[in-house]
Amino acid sequence: MPSIAIIGAGLIGKLLAWQLSRSGMEVSVFERSSEDKPESAAWTAAAMVAPVAEKPLCHPEVFELGMESLTLWPVLLEELYQDVGIRVPYRRRGTLVVAHPSDQAEMDLFKRDMAAPQLPGNSYAVALHDAGLRQKEPALSDEFKQGFWLPDEAQVDNRTLLSALQLAAVSHGAAFYYDCNITRTDGGYSLDVARRENSELQQADIVIDCRGAGARKDADRVIRGVRGETLWVSSPGTEFHRPVRLLHPRYHLYMVPRGNDCYQLGATELESDDCSPVSVRSAMEMLSAFWVLSPGFSEARILSMETNLRPATQDHRPCVTLSSHPNEPKTLFVNGLFRHGFLVAPALLKKIENLLAGEGWMKSVFKLSEQGEGA
Repeated sequence: MPSIAIIGAGLIGKLLAWQLSRSGMEVSVFERSSEDKPESAAWTAAAMVAPVAEKPLCHPEVFELGMESLTLWPVLLEELYQDVGIRVPYRRRGTLVVAHPSDQAEMDLFKRDMAAPQLPGNSYAVALHDAGLRQKEPALSDEFKQGFWLPDEAQVDNRTLLSALQLAAVSHGAAFYYDCNITRTDGGYSLDVARRENSELQQADIVIDCRGAGARKDADRVIRGVRGETLWVSSPGTEFHRPVRLLHPRYHLYMVPRGNDCYQLGATELESDDCSPVSVRSAMEMLSAFWVLSPGFSEARILSMETNLRPATQDHRPCVTLSSHPNEPKTLFVNGLFRHGFLVAPALLKKIENLLAGEGWMKSVFKLSEQGEGA
């Protein structure tokens, strides 16, 4: 079996480490951050599997991958349970989409998208009015008079998942190395200090580069960082059962129940690779949105504010490309999952595994985005 070096211990890196080690391959994973201080976008994410809610905002290929992932996630999580005995919460209670009456135009646009031919019948998006909204979420503000329930959508407990994936990969022989600052050169990849793991990286038969936004400074990679900010609160007196999307002309806000009276809220999508703390403006917008969704959030306690960089391509489609540099080891570049990591990961994983299993895989290219060679 070939030896594989995976660079990046985010969602796709850990999924690959688990599945490839499970198939008997020798896998080593190298991560820039410390093990006790995760920095991947997957750690910060709300981890929604919401292809229908994302449909108005994403490319059709991302939507198709998301629909496929809805059926693949339960299978993967059951396999993970069989390996390590950990049940990763997968809450398939649908998504509620609402808009303030003053933003009726946004709801009209969403309604038009829900009538598209890619969504046959009415089971993917159920129109609700005042009483129907309150039946789904009694804590929702009375200000909201209409919306949609998207019954098939789900949400994953991302932090439990990431921990379980590493345990499962290790149980199959994978090795994880943290605090590794990987440098990419014309000749391949290297660590910034002389370490035993460096030889394992250099001698790998295949390198899979899953660095996310960490690859944005590579001269020949069309990856940029898009800043995202989230807010966590504790609100024991407020009860929501499913993610809620709040349509707005300037941003699309989401609120996700995370269990134990905790809620995560996000909204911002800034064209910036700045990963400094949450700005005053963003904090005010998110906090006011909490209040708009439900008066009960007015007494919520702020637990944390977090920022991270989403790795994005020009068209916001993920890309999987093979190395075009003759001096490098066999290298697979997997990146550009943007805000859709948990939405597309299972379907993307399946395609990557098919590529690696194929004969002469270095001469073939699977690529979701048409960005030209070296994207």
